Amino acid sequence: MKIDRTGIVENFSEKRYEYWVVENKEVKVMASWISWSLPQEQINKWMEEMQLSGTSS
Repeated sequence: MKIDRTGIVENFSEKRYEYWVVENKEVKVMASWISWSLPQEQINKWMEEMQLSGTSS
């Protein structure tokens, strides 16, 4: 999986959403993740929180 920008990524092999913070080509940090198996309401809330974190692109 190629990560090239800060934001939410769908990880199909792990069946989850991941939030990545990309500082540059060498510094990429998975800051949070949430499983697809959770209720959609919780997933939506997590996505809103990640987007409001101030670092989402």
